Amino acid sequence: MINFRILFLLFFTLNCSFFYAQYNGLGFSYPLDREVVITGNYGEIRPNHFHAGLDFSTDPTANLPIKSVGDGYISRIKISSVGYGRVLYITHPNGYVSVYAHQKKYASKIDTYIKQKQIEQKKNEIEVYPNANELPIKKGEVIGYTGNSGSSTGPHLHFEIREEKSEIPVNPLLIYDVKDDVKPELTHIAIYSTADTNSVKRISSVPVKYIGDKLSLPKYTQVLPENTFAIGFAGFDRANATNNKNNIYEAKLLLDDKIIYHHQLNNISFDNGRYVNVFSEKVGGIKYQKCFTPSCYDINIYKNSINGGKIELKDTLIHTIELIVADEKGNANQVQFKVKASKIEGYKSNSTLYNAYCFKDCLIKKEDIECEIKAGTSSKSLFVAAYINKLGKAVVGNKNEPLLKPITLSIKINKVIKGKESKIILMNEDNCLVGKYENAWFKTESKSFGTFGIGYDTIAPTIVFPVSKKKSSKGIVSKTSVTFKIADNLSGIADYNVYVNDVWQIAEYDAKSNTVICYFTEVNPKTLRVEVIDKVGNKAVVNKKI
Repeated sequence: MINFRILFLLFFTLNCSFFYAQYNGLGFSYPLDREVVITGNYGEIRPNHFHAGLDFSTDPTANLPIKSVGDGYISRIKISSVGYGRVLYITHPNGYVSVYAHQKKYASKIDTYIKQKQIEQKKNEIEVYPNANELPIKKGEVIGYTGNSGSSTGPHLHFEIREEKSEIPVNPLLIYDVKDDVKPELTHIAIYSTADTNSVKRISSVPVKYIGDKLSLPKYTQVLPENTFAIGFAGFDRANATNNKNNIYEAKLLLDDKIIYHHQLNNISFDNGRYVNVFSEKVGGIKYQKCFTPSCYDINIYKNSINGGKIELKDTLIHTIELIVADEKGNANQVQFKVKASKIEGYKSNSTLYNAYCFKDCLIKKEDIECEIKAGTSSKSLFVAAYINKLGKAVVGNKNEPLLKPITLSIKINKVIKGKESKIILMNEDNCLVGKYENAWFKTESKSFGTFGIGYDTIAPTIVFPVSKKKSSKGIVSKTSVTFKIADNLSGIADYNVYVNDVWQIAEYDAKSNTVICYFTEVNPKTLRVEVIDKVGNKAVVNKKI
């Protein structure tokens, strides 16, 4: 008798191998000359985004040389106090772009080039796009050194490979032959109620048991209170020679030996980053991936789904569920269990009166508040309330509803402080939003619903010179450099400048520690001027003698 389950698993493994093989032949080398230790993989679930590449460990040593993975040219250089920090982009003739983020410093010729641009533009945080003839690079050439710049939480190299034309990052583990024969592990199975398809809720989480090398649930048959449901899972993947827990690349779900759902974490555009809040959820420290789709989505991770992966049993008999998870190399693991509905109810009709449909643009327009919601902003249709409450604050939608794109919000201000129009801000809990005031309306964008209060930011940023160990009254100021801290209480830091002898100097700001450091180019420094500006134009200035 033919064992169809074994045949399916064989097909699944071969299928994974096919997707692995499709990118082979790019000829890319590794960006670091050391044992490959991946501390973060593609598609990993992060706050408000999918991880777009690989994190290579540099511990215990930062400042390791970074090498270009192939011939090409530096097509983009960006220096920022947040995000990717010091980052380089190399365009290759094969149609891909490699990305190297959180660098401590660039290699000499790149460093000279970008410093010249900074001085020309008098910008510390800068983004430039060299042409193909300016900074050619050979495979294996050192382009920079690992560090902790930007929003990095520790020294490492964040590395990406993007398609040049679409700028969509692809999964590097489908390109590189990382040694891996370790199967992913499952820790929990989650069951969701889909009786109301517009309001799917998790109703249970069942820990997965290991009996030898096989997976099972404590209760082999799950008796469900209703016949409409969906499945999710929690787990992790490892490569050889590492205990680091990475994300699981692929999942397939079968009902009675028929595939009803399949996703692979690849080709996730940056526009889809916030979709992670729909695809996954974190409960009690456990991260779940959902094996079903929402009502509206525009993301390429779904390879197959019947009824969006949502299951409707037509009877109260016992049915078989099988979940198969795999990594990029085709190492697969699976758990099988039974389900049985205690009663047949089917899907309930949702009587909610929607005014914001997920598949089309929506404009909510009232006398004192307007809210524009673009198609695809939410993964489901919503009723969005928009009004001014008794405290004079704008209330828009449900703050717990995840948004995939920003909304545009306009609020009418009947009484504005004359001369302070440019200082108007909008506060949404701890988030300060800046925008534009015009014709009695303040317009801004918000990445979340919630309650918004009008305010004014009239306070300039602070500049503090820490006292050195020698307790010098000048703080940490020498004949060659200066170090100081900056902060802003509301709108945030927009720009910072250091002048020595009235000559603009290159400075570097670490937003994690609020610290700015500047090494002087002036040979005989006598005067120091520091200027810091926030996002509504408030400026702080400190003058010192050196």
